Amino acid sequence: MPAWTNSQEKTTPMDEEDNFYNSSDGLEQQIEHMEIKCYRAKEEKAKMIEELNLTSDISTDYESD
Repeated sequence: MPAWTNSQEKTTPMDEEDNFYNSSDGLEQQIEHMEIKCYRAKEEKAKMIEELNLTSDISTDYESD
């Protein structure tokens, strides 16, 4: 028996294709997750800016009664 083994015996091209799609699915899920996090961060930022604008409205005259 030779010391080396033919990798084709272990994995068929279909198996390798499946592995490729599985790993790309993982990547796509990661990208989707990052996009969701980015979207949420933008929403949160917009909300914070809105709250800051409401609490620090320059046109509000605090001196007058």
